[in-house]
Amino acid sequence: MSRAAGSERARRGVGIVLALQTVVLVVVAGAQDPALRPVTAALGGNTARLVSRVDVGIAFAVVVALLALARFLPPRWAARVDPLLTTPIAVFVVAELDGVRDVGALVGIYALASAGVLFRMVQAVSARERAGTGAGSGGGMGSRRALGYGAAVGIVPWGIVAFHQVGAGIVGSPVGFTIVLITLLALATAIGEFVAVWRDSAIVATSVRLVGLSAVAWMVVAAV
Repeated sequence: MSRAAGSERARRGVGIVLALQTVVLVVVAGAQDPALRPVTAALGGNTARLVSRVDVGIAFAVVVALLALARFLPPRWAARVDPLLTTPIAVFVVAELDGVRDVGALVGIYALASAGVLFRMVQAVSARERAGTGAGSGGGMGSRRALGYGAAVGIVPWGIVAFHQVGAGIVGSPVGFTIVLITLLALATAIGEFVAVWRDSAIVATSVRLVGLSAVAWMVVAAV
């Protein structure tokens, strides 16, 4: 068996495991009371009105389902699902858990998280082009400017989350300890993945994301 065939077989195996995990997450979440979080909007400067509700358990099951789907797609398409969809959705849900309710803030968080991932994808394309032209023959990824921009943009949603978490404690309504743990785990996953990408270790970055987001999903479904 060639190395490429073995790698593809491993990808499919991971996809099957993630798909089975998705089914179990949905079953467990469905057996409990829905973990709903409101999405609000202050229209015309009036009091915030309820726009929708998000079931955070099901939302993270969707994240794991997208992780699984990406393992069955060709590599050139897989990145458009994971991490381009999985990362922003995960950050969006973590923000909801930490008390971010306004639809404008939530959309902004999703957009900024997406932008951070897009900068990473630009970096990957640039590295492939350098390799194709021989410019990267000396090893490494060349300039990491796009990754730096991505980090600068991608950290902003976490700043918003931290502001709400700390602010809630200041006004006497702190978020629960479980939510703090979930937030820290999600943030640690994002940092670990970024460090792996910066060091040009795609396998480690993917492994950190898969394990980290799966762990966050289970914590949300089991404890929220």
